[in-house]
Amino acid sequence: MLLTLAEWAAYLGHYHPVVVHLPIGVLIIAFILEIVGWRSKSPQLDPAIRISLLVGFFSAVIACLFGWFLKDEGGYPETTLFLHQWMGIGVALLTGLCWLMKKQFGRIAKATKIYRSLFIFLIILLTVTGHYGGNMTHGDDYLTAGMPEPVSGWLGIQGDKKDSAIAMKPIEDINQAFVYADLVVPILSNKCYQCHSSSKIKGGLRLDEERLIFKGGKHGSVVTAGDPLASELIKRLTLPMEDDKRMPPKDEPQLSSEEVALLTWWVKAGADTKKKVVELGPDSLAMQLLRGFAKGGGGQPSVPEAMSAVYAQAAPPAKEADLEPLLDLGVLISPVAKEKNLLELSCINYPGFDDSKTGLLGKLSGQLVWLRMDNTGITDRSMEQLALLKNLVRLNLSGTKITGAGIVRLACLTNLEYLNLTGTGLDDQSLAALSKIKSLKNIYCWNTSVTSAGAAAFKKTNPGVVIDNGDSANGGVVKPE
Repeated sequence: MLLTLAEWAAYLGHYHPVVVHLPIGVLIIAFILEIVGWRSKSPQLDPAIRISLLVGFFSAVIACLFGWFLKDEGGYPETTLFLHQWMGIGVALLTGLCWLMKKQFGRIAKATKIYRSLFIFLIILLTVTGHYGGNMTHGDDYLTAGMPEPVSGWLGIQGDKKDSAIAMKPIEDINQAFVYADLVVPILSNKCYQCHSSSKIKGGLRLDEERLIFKGGKHGSVVTAGDPLASELIKRLTLPMEDDKRMPPKDEPQLSSEEVALLTWWVKAGADTKKKVVELGPDSLAMQLLRGFAKGGGGQPSVPEAMSAVYAQAAPPAKEADLEPLLDLGVLISPVAKEKNLLELSCINYPGFDDSKTGLLGKLSGQLVWLRMDNTGITDRSMEQLALLKNLVRLNLSGTKITGAGIVRLACLTNLEYLNLTGTGLDDQSLAALSKIKSLKNIYCWNTSVTSAGAAAFKKTNPGVVIDNGDSANGGVVKPE
């Protein structure tokens, strides 16, 4: 299908950052040649200068044209864009004027003085124009960010970059953490500020200030307090990877399923920006999620920290035909690490996943290592299918209707390290059956029928496993000896 003129313009606009460097380089060379010719008082370099100016003029015109196309995409600070745009046009026009004067008047003394004055002004204008272009791409504090002391102090410049990524720091007491400042902001700063902050404002949306989050962008509000399903922010985060409206785009760093779950919980709890965790009253499932973030690093371990041999396997890429039925349902599928074919699947965006659909997972048995089916509609009938996923390292079944009889069937998952059974039918007997999984490191069993005695008995036979059963007497954790 042929592209429309507008579509071609939008496409060509993406080449502005490529072509814009040609006139910059050519004009700088022409200026150097002009200086050399002036000092040597020789006309031999004049033809090269004229050619350079002519090439600089035409390439500047093309750069301006592509830049004009690119600006329609939006997302740039208006004042900076205005200055960069018209200064760029000024560079093109002044280059053409310099070429014309060089060609027509040659080395006439009076004209040469005017020409060289214009050329000097052209180079100054070119530098300032490029600076504003860099500000739009990298932020207006790119050159000063990280400036070492004492230079930054002498100049009165703040060395820290605005809108820079904020690391998720370990939190000693998650109940006393400020939900927005300590948990939400680090996620947004790492995954969203690149396109939605003062440095770049895609879609008219900024997420780097509280009031601007709720103000929304050119399409309106993105957060509806208390209703994640009506919040455009959550909708965009949970769209299939191939959807053009998904945020972040597929070629940008993605939020983990835990980060999406935390933002979803925050919005559902009212999207408050001042309260602490304890004031929002998280239930046991939410608390389990929050406790993962309390350790820092985004609520989940990185692949290098997990010692499972599964990560060393050369798994074949998943077939598109096997992924499509799951993606059509709305589940999230993403790689667990770059340059690996191992996958994480999360049903956080599709709680309607039930027993009739678990058969779709079997075709991904070689690739699935992390599986989140919490709060879905699966029952014991699905356990037979899950037991076939031999490479599972992390499995979250919290909030489902599975019973101890179904949980026992998971004992054949010999690579499983993390198992969340909070709010299920787990009991002492089915917990004991999980002793067969020698790779286990963590079991979460809040709000189950597991007793303190049952947990202690499991711990005795499995001293390397950390059990979190919500026992307030010991902080909810039965630690390994």
